[in-house]
Amino acid sequence: MEGANRVSVFNFTDGLVHVLLVAFSALVLLISLLAYVGRRDSRYFFLSLAFAFLALSQVVELVETIFLTNQLIFIPLTGVHLSHFLDFLMLSSFSLALLVRSGESLGSSGKQ
Repeated sequence: MEGANRVSVFNFTDGLVHVLLVAFSALVLLISLLAYVGRRDSRYFFLSLAFAFLALSQVVELVETIFLTNQLIFIPLTGVHLSHFLDFLMLSSFSLALLVRSGESLGSSGKQ
């Protein structure tokens, strides 16, 4: 019986951590969107995009943990885990945010 209590406590704390991760990722997404609206800079756009992918990834992991008992969600016909693909998109967006010149707006080539 003691082992069952440990498993239920683990499941509860694991689920709680995932809920907190979703909440925190939504908060940083909101902050980044407000920063983008205020500055309209392509760096802030890519940061907001990265935080959006982070929030989506955390929602997917929450669903996997709570509703699918840690079973991974796959993208059909590819065999790629959805959360891993979202993590890749997030890292790509962070990379673009670092590589794009500051002050450049979306759609401009940077040449005058």
